[in-house]
Amino acid sequence: MKYLNAYYIAILCIGGLLWQLNDTLVTEVVSFYGFAENKETEINHNSAIAIANIHVQPGAYVKANTPLLDVYQIQSKQVMNEEPYQIAELQAKEIVWKTEKEQEISRLQTKRKMEEERIATAIHKLQQQKSFDQTIYKKLKSVPVKNNTYQPVSDKIEALERELSLIKSTYIKQIRAVQQELVVGKNPYKINIERLEAQQYFDRSNQKKLVQILAPTDGLVGNIHCKEAEHKPAYETLISFYEPNPTLVKGFVQEHLVLHVNLRDSFIIRSTKDATIKCKGEVVGLGSRIIEIPERLRKMPDIKTYGREVLVSIPPVNRFLQKEKIILEFINPSKEIIAKAREEKTLAELQKDPFYDRQ
Repeated sequence: MKYLNAYYIAILCIGGLLWQLNDTLVTEVVSFYGFAENKETEINHNSAIAIANIHVQPGAYVKANTPLLDVYQIQSKQVMNEEPYQIAELQAKEIVWKTEKEQEISRLQTKRKMEEERIATAIHKLQQQKSFDQTIYKKLKSVPVKNNTYQPVSDKIEALERELSLIKSTYIKQIRAVQQELVVGKNPYKINIERLEAQQYFDRSNQKKLVQILAPTDGLVGNIHCKEAEHKPAYETLISFYEPNPTLVKGFVQEHLVLHVNLRDSFIIRSTKDATIKCKGEVVGLGSRIIEIPERLRKMPDIKTYGREVLVSIPPVNRFLQKEKIILEFINPSKEIIAKAREEKTLAELQKDPFYDRQ
């Protein structure tokens, strides 16, 4: 009976060891390596500059608004040389425009004078005719003169006088409208000339202006792509700037598991140096092709393996170092993932055997 009890106890112990070994194996085979990356910002300037002073060194940790560089903002000579020609061209067009408006006023005045003279001449002739008729009727005393004898001529004279008044009013309005364009500011070139003159004054007064470039946030200074007294064109990178903590993990999942890793999958991210440093991450990107896994991230560095790049987002508050090697572990992996990972592990162990036929 004692032997029987000892037998069951041994069976239970072996089962426990096998369960622990299996659990360890499962944990091992459903994980892969990656490294932590900080978000990078390329700091530049929107105009050509000359570097005056560099206040930081690569790798330095700085607070937001810390001075990084002093630069001289240099206005392009080409732009400054073009501005006088542009102003002169607009001034020439303005002179032509003013001349055309003055000629238009002159034409309107000439037309008005001609129309007034034509109507005034017609009125004068009718008045002479009326006066002549009145003289004739006075001499003919035997012929009675009616009240409406001269009415047709008088009506014509009144109609011509109304026409003359209307012509005067119309031409006065047209001439004043053109004069207003010259006086009130409807000049289409004046605004552009004033704008260019203001820009020219600004460019000359700021031809060489000292500007201080500040750190956008708390973070780490990366590579410095300039040196003092160097000239840099607009938008060229001056400094690489990183967030203080990694926010992204780049890993490579073995090609056998590629189809089983999807966006929004969750992982536990652990440091390879300190298992207590860990956090939860979520897949935010997947590579579009199979590539060779870097030697540093292989489970067996001497054996080439291939896989797909996986990008995992992690919380910004963490204790990982930039480019630190870390482990990505599946959370609640499926049985299919475990089986595939075990196959790969078994194959890798066989490949280590010098007698294994690789063909």
